[in-house]
Amino acid sequence: MSLIRNIQREARFVGANRTTLAACLALAIMCLLAIVLGQAEISRQNDTLERTLSQSRVELGEVFDAATDYGGAAYSGFSLTYNAPAEAAFLAIGQRDLSPWMLRIRALALEGQIHESDNFNPELSLAGRFDYAFVIAFVLPLFIIVLLYDVYAAERDAGRVAMLTATAARPGRVWLARVLVLASGAALACLLPLWLLGLVFGAGAGNLLSVTAVVLANVVFWTLVTCALAFGRWAASVNAAVLTGIWLVLALLVPLAGKIMIDRTVPGVDGARISLLQRETVNGAWDLPKAATMEPFYASHPEWAHSAPIDEPFHWKWYYAFQQMGDEAAEPLSRAYREAIRERDALTGQVAWLSPPVAVLRAIQNIAETDMASALEYEMRIRDYHAQIRHFFYPLLFEEVPFERKNLEGFPVFSAR
Repeated sequence: MSLIRNIQREARFVGANRTTLAACLALAIMCLLAIVLGQAEISRQNDTLERTLSQSRVELGEVFDAATDYGGAAYSGFSLTYNAPAEAAFLAIGQRDLSPWMLRIRALALEGQIHESDNFNPELSLAGRFDYAFVIAFVLPLFIIVLLYDVYAAERDAGRVAMLTATAARPGRVWLARVLVLASGAALACLLPLWLLGLVFGAGAGNLLSVTAVVLANVVFWTLVTCALAFGRWAASVNAAVLTGIWLVLALLVPLAGKIMIDRTVPGVDGARISLLQRETVNGAWDLPKAATMEPFYASHPEWAHSAPIDEPFHWKWYYAFQQMGDEAAEPLSRAYREAIRERDALTGQVAWLSPPVAVLRAIQNIAETDMASALEYEMRIRDYHAQIRHFFYPLLFEEVPFERKNLEGFPVFSAR
């Protein structure tokens, strides 16, 4: 009997097994629910973004219309920056649940605006949002264990092994066919919702193919692990207990140990410290002679050193100079903060080699562009845009250009990725 005929026979048996069908149906429903909930969250974010972006543009125009000088326009003019969801973001919410994806900024010191709250979680989370990536990484292995832990032991204990293999030229093909059918059932339960809803929600075939590869790799890994025990001499109950223990170690204990290791290896920099240092520098400048601000500012920005001396008690160019110096004072700490994030993320990637569930989670987040690299890339785009705002206002301020509303028409617009 060929392998194909064995597979056909096992497929009929599985189709008549209500327990197996119920398990596959439950897994499919969980995948459907996870995708729908993920899309609901992304739709909410898109709606919020569209509404806020429209409102922000109107408010910025009103501020510029009411402005009487460039410094006031820069002070009151907030601009919206945002990290729009990628087309497959609904499959893995990832860092969009942990890091800001929308931020209003203005020409003042930037560090305080970015680090108003230290909401970054650089380590891997043990209990993430219920999304498709979570189901594939942490739930799918349990279903494979349920389907396969007694694939051989149940037949052996019932005395049917000899009967099943008596007419087979190659007895191993009988068991291979059964394993393939059961594992394929779990894979289809995950992949059918992925493709049906993924195409409807606009994920793109390329992204869906990449996620499919991750799902299949995960199915193959856990099938091999389960079969390595299932075809041994242990009772089915022992197989179930040992396999559950393996899942607990790989899905929970290894990530937890990794988090402890990361905390000890790379101490994090508190974002509040960066904000505090920047604000102390800015606030302290009010009590210092203007030269204490302008001299170091002109030293680091010599292109404005020719600007006229400041004779008034207050001048906008002095105000924005010490805002700039506040950012520059906090820059080493801010750079260390970002480097710590990158190092922690790299270490988390190393932990993933020992924890397949974490590896799967990170892989799908990478495809969905909701990983830490995407969050950091958004922060750098905020910094680049803030630099554009400063470069727009500095010539007007330091050249002391007479105020005209039309000079604000070229104000830079944040560009989405």
